[in-house]
Amino acid sequence: MITITDKAKEKIDHLMQDSEMGSDYFLRVSVKGGGCSGLSYNLDFDNEEQKGDQFFEDRGIRIALD
Repeated sequence: MITITDKAKEKIDHLMQDSEMGSDYFLRVSVKGGGCSGLSYNLDFDNEEQKGDQFFEDRGIRIALD
């Protein structure tokens, strides 16, 4: 599970407003091979659901895990 802090919510809201993203956008969290530990974490905004996505919401932020 991922928990969104107050500070993170402020930043996410600010980024989404500055980019004029609609309410259909969500935060996507993905893990890919690479990096020093063998894993690399990616955070991005998306508005297209992918097969296998798991969704949850924290502090009004919709989050997709793939």
